[in-house]
Formats: sequence, structure tokens, C-alpha cells
Amino acid sequence: MRKFVMQVKLGQKNTSGQKAKEDITKILSDDGYKVLGMNVSQNKFIKLITIPYKVNRGLKEVEKNDIVVVQYPMYSRLLIKNVIKRCKKRGAKVIGIIHDVESLRFLKGEKRKSIDELNIFNSCDCLVSHNENMTGWLRLEGVKTKIVSLEIFDYLTREKEVSAGLKKDLVFAGNLSKSSFLEKWYLDEKIKVFGINPGNYSKSIKYMGVKTPNELPKYLDGSFGLVWDGNSMSTNAGVYGEYTKYNNPHKVSLYLSSGLPVIVWKQAAIAKFVQENRIGLVVESLYELPKVLGTLSDANYEVIKDNVHNLSVKFKCGYFTKRAVKSAIEAINGKKNL
Repeated sequence: MRKFVMQVKLGQKNTSGQKAKEDITKILSDDGYKVLGMNVSQNKFIKLITIPYKVNRGLKEVEKNDIVVVQYPMYSRLLIKNVIKRCKKRGAKVIGIIHDVESLRFLKGEKRKSIDELNIFNSCDCLVSHNENMTGWLRLEGVKTKIVSLEIFDYLTREKEVSAGLKKDLVFAGNLSKSSFLEKWYLDEKIKVFGINPGNYSKSIKYMGVKTPNELPKYLDGSFGLVWDGNSMSTNAGVYGEYTKYNNPHKVSLYLSSGLPVIVWKQAAIAKFVQENRIGLVVESLYELPKVLGTLSDANYEVIKDNVHNLSVKFKCGYFTKRAVKSAIEAINGKKNL
């Protein structure tokens, strides 16, 4: 049995938001998986014509009983369908690592596309979902294939951990157009924000500009990394806010790998992981922050920070990715019941 991981690029370079996929490819490559590279045209017509040929060429080394790890989404439904079909034809087993479930975000009300996505999931021999909440949703929607939970995304960085401190500013990073709650931030707690599309903010917010995913970790010096979505200070709101009930936001891993404890919404799927590992604070509303932060002792903060450091070490060696894929292979080979 040989093991492969697919690396798909759009055009000549990766698009933004590719950090998680690049990290998984690197982690598995370092763990002995051979990378199967595939470059897909951005032109829809050319893509349609060339995909079958590129898939055949890209998978030419794959044989019976080999393991092929694919990452979903893959730019094109046609592409991933062809990849899975070709792997099955060659007798290989497919592990699908889920980065996003579009049916939970943009496809609500689009039954045909949602069914198509669920069929893709069912065509894999095993899936790696974000967490138990996502796994439960997939089961309710009719996904029958084996599923293991990742728990949290790894985050590779060579940067040293920041010198986090309880008396320092909060930190927020992301696409700021999706985070309009910041325009309602009139708390005394100061916060530094990074990202594109900044809004009109109060004097408590300091805009720090745009940094790449690889350079951002060295700039996250603060007390806590905030994970929040939508236009409300009271709750995570809107499509992206609701999505946090099922997904693992990659920015959680960004903060933690940098040595920064996190603040997350109480109803978010990641809240359970944060609480169990004592790596941050869980709140129902941002208006709770003055009281919660005001009653947090220096000693308790240091315990949280130590826990974050221990987790950061795991992130940087790909612990969660390697564990989940190993469990998926065991499930496929009948050595693990799911």
C-alpha cells in the first residue's frame, strides 16, 4: 500500500485562503505521502475540456489498495468527481479531508447542489470532518461513509510564539467586511485588527493592516485572539455566524499556534475544545468581556498560556492531521470501528 496526497492549484498559484490545504499537504508529505500535483485552468471552458486528461495523468501512479488523500472543496465539483472515480477504477481508497461544507453556508435552499455535495462525501471511503458537530450534521443529512473527526486544524509556522500577556490588547484577524460587529465596538477593551476591507471603527480599535498567513503570527502580540463573526456584538450572526456551530475556524489555530489564547462564542463547535483544553475563554456575548476579563487572575491566565504553548507544539508537527488520517486508514482497513 502506497500513500498519496493530492495538491491542486488554480492557475499558476494558490488562491488566498489556501494556508490550511498547504499545511496538510506539507504535513502528509513529511510523513511519507507522495504529492500528486495538479494545476487546473481558471478558464471554465478549458477546465471542462482538460480535467479528464489531467486527472488521468495526475493519478497514473495510483494502483490497487493505495491510499489517496483529497481535500474538499477542490475548485470544481467535476474535478473531484473525476479524481474519486479514477481512484475507484484503479482500486485505490480515498480519504476526503473536509475544509468547508458548502451546504452549511451558501447552498441553503439549493437542494440539488446540496445533494450533489453529499453524494461526493458518500463516494469517499472515509471522511475527516472538523468535529463531532459537523459529523452529526453529515449523518443527519444521509452521509453513510466512515467519518473521523479532526478536532482542530494544525497550523505550520516557523515564527516564535508571541509574548502574550493579560494586560495587552485583544487581537482580531480576518476579512473585516464579514466582521461588521467591529463597527459597534464601543467597549473599553482595546483591540488590534488585521485584514482587508476595514470599516469605520471607534478609538478602542487600532487597524494594523494586511499580513499574509505566513507572516501574520509574528504580529499577533496581545492577550487573547478573538473569534467572532457577523454584525452583532451579542451573538455570532448571519451565515458565517451560524456556520461556526459546525466548523473549526482556521483563525483559532492561527492564534493558538502563535501562543495566543482565544475567546470564542459559547455556541460555536470549537467552544468544547477550548473549554476541555483550557486554552481560552468562552462567552455568549462580547458585552460579557469587561466582566470576564476583569475577574481573570494572572495565575489563571498563565495556566491558560501554558496550555496554549503545549498545543502550539502539536500544531507545528502536524499532530492532529496525522492522527486523523491514521484513524481514517485504520477505519478503511477494518481496524477501527466508526
